[in-house]
Amino acid sequence: MRLLPRDSAIFDDVTALAEHVVVGADVLVRMLGEDGADRSDLADRLVAVERAADDATRLVVRRVTSSFVTPYDRRDLVALAHGLDDCVDALAEVAAVVMATGVGELPAAVVEQVALVQRQAEVTAPAMARLRSVRDLVDYWVEVRRLEHEVGRTHLAVLAQVHRGGLRATADVLDAVAATEVASRLAAVARAFEQVSRTVETIAVQEA
Repeated sequence: MRLLPRDSAIFDDVTALAEHVVVGADVLVRMLGEDGADRSDLADRLVAVERAADDATRLVVRRVTSSFVTPYDRRDLVALAHGLDDCVDALAEVAAVVMATGVGELPAAVVEQVALVQRQAEVTAPAMARLRSVRDLVDYWVEVRRLEHEVGRTHLAVLAQVHRGGLRATADVLDAVAATEVASRLAAVARAFEQVSRTVETIAVQEA
């Protein structure tokens, strides 16, 4: 069993980065429950979170590249940081689509997707805080992947609803197209979280 360096700075930096993921998911959930000016303000807030995550990612990368000894493989740590940043970027892309399309009330399946993605964020952040014990995180990556499959299932439900014409009872065709695009972007968010879980699993395998 390899002893980890005592310096916890890299772990602390990754944990701090993961907190931006949770904040971003929370802001998106709130944003999709609003409209008009409130939605615009929350979109701006998510842009700010995205920038903060970029800064936090650069900090992790600098810490890794400047450290003489790192707790895990440098490439894996950098991939992990960029993966978490990708999650925030993907959340911001959902917000951008919502603002660009002006989509109104979203179908129930999309609302379910948002909740599932938020849960992925809530599972991911504590796992990053436990990264020192990476081999104990099996439940984390299993749950993230289960949630990703659920997001994919609800994405298909949105597509089925659109093609059956179910959305047209409450929204026009443009709203239906916009809702489909939002659902697609949320599926991309879920895949980004899954990729982070795969990086963590890779680290765990290497440490076994």
